[in-house]
Amino acid sequence: MARVILTFETLHKVLAADKALRADRTNSFKCRPTPTPPGLSESICGMSIELLEPARKDELLHFLQENDLAPKGVHEVP
Repeated sequence: MARVILTFETLHKVLAADKALRADRTNSFKCRPTPTPPGLSESICGMSIELLEPARKDELLHFLQENDLAPKGVHEVP
């Protein structure tokens, strides 16, 4: 199964998104900060968020958008 990686422009945005996801007790999203895999993009920071429940990708993205924390990119990597 492919990994789902969310990339952000800055480390500050990665940390803010991670904090918001961890603080949300309603949805209990499972994710973790992870180094950005090489080759995804030149214009993103070196840390990303990996979704541990790829099936909930759309739900998690909606949550981030509602909280003004939308990622710059959503990548499925092997």
